[in-house]
Amino acid sequence: MMNNAPSTLSEDQIAQIEQHKYFMSEKAGYDVGWERAEQDWRENFGPAATEPPTPASQTARPKGLGGFFKRLISRAAV
Repeated sequence: MMNNAPSTLSEDQIAQIEQHKYFMSEKAGYDVGWERAEQDWRENFGPAATEPPTPASQTARPKGLGGFFKRLISRAAV
């Protein structure tokens, strides 16, 4: 990596990014650079990209009495 910040990537992840950089550069016809390849890898293949989405049942629910009635009504509608 070009910056002096400590790396939070494992050796395996660095190797994956290097391979990703190679394929991106081949497709583009020029060297896309480490930073661009790392960003693209993180967005499309990194740990955050591979986490399953949170089910709607686990998202934040309205609290209090109003939230109780909203949940009660939504269950009754089913």
